[in-house]
Amino acid sequence: MISNKVLVVCKDKKTAEDISKILVSSGKISYGDIEYWEEKTWDVKHKSGPVSSKMLIVGDIKDTESLSCFIDILYERWGICYGMNERYALIKADNVFIKDNDRYNAFMEEYNEALSSILIPVTEDKAAKVAKTVGTVGLAVATGGASLAAQKIYDDNKTLAEKNTNLCLYGVWHFTNNYLEEFLSDLELVRNNK
Repeated sequence: MISNKVLVVCKDKKTAEDISKILVSSGKISYGDIEYWEEKTWDVKHKSGPVSSKMLIVGDIKDTESLSCFIDILYERWGICYGMNERYALIKADNVFIKDNDRYNAFMEEYNEALSSILIPVTEDKAAKVAKTVGTVGLAVATGGASLAAQKIYDDNKTLAEKNTNLCLYGVWHFTNNYLEEFLSDLELVRNNK
């Protein structure tokens, strides 16, 4: 028997909160119909036996690659790919398609247009960027430059993670607007929310 809750699996609590806002803003599901697992919870619980909920898996979650061969791909754009079957919906993103700034800025225009009424629009704080650069340069001078390379690697990884999250959230928004009702069609909660 399938549970009447939708289980959302994602990387962290902040992403889960944003996904929740996107799902609920559609009017097709309420907060009480959603349960969240962070990746570490998924890692433990999915090994202990079958899960009796519909699952929306967002991002690059450990041990979900094998599920992708059992879903029908419904959308591919900006490096976002999602699909579903009767039990699972997977939303993944690959940063390679938005590595250059022009493509990423074009994506962010679409992202902010779609999600600014649901989430806080993503902008770059120039003052914070200048302050961080000055601080990094000062640290590099103090340590003979060794930490500059380490800071650059950290910043690049953080930026890629933020881009990946933005891509995934946009994917959730697109999926919610186009396929969520179909995905939830056999659950009692959809009939109650109409």
